[in-house]
Amino acid sequence: MKKLLGYVLVVIGLIALLDACHIGGRHTVISENGNGRERRIEYWGHVYFTADSTGISRISPNGKVKYKNNDFEISAESDYNGRITYQFNDGEKKKELDNNEKISLANAVRDMMKVGHYAK
Repeated sequence: MKKLLGYVLVVIGLIALLDACHIGGRHTVISENGNGRERRIEYWGHVYFTADSTGISRISPNGKVKYKNNDFEISAESDYNGRITYQFNDGEKKKELDNNEKISLANAVRDMMKVGHYAK
């Protein structure tokens, strides 16, 4: 019985350590619903915005951010080397954005900052 209790305490300690060190990733959700409107920001890892608050400068390796405002969605994810891939409204994934996509991303970044997701 003492041996089993020892194993249980070790497992609980490891779980607490993993959680405290954010090993296994950080996952955050900011969600608002009201008056027929929906806004949801969900991210894994750390997301860093550009100094002018118009884009994403960096996402931690294998991190991701998803932004949804009513029917508009943007997803940005980083590979292991930190290269960011964007996806708009479940369209094709791309690394380079056209001017309209850059404007949409800038609006989304500003909105994310308004509701509590701040650049690091």
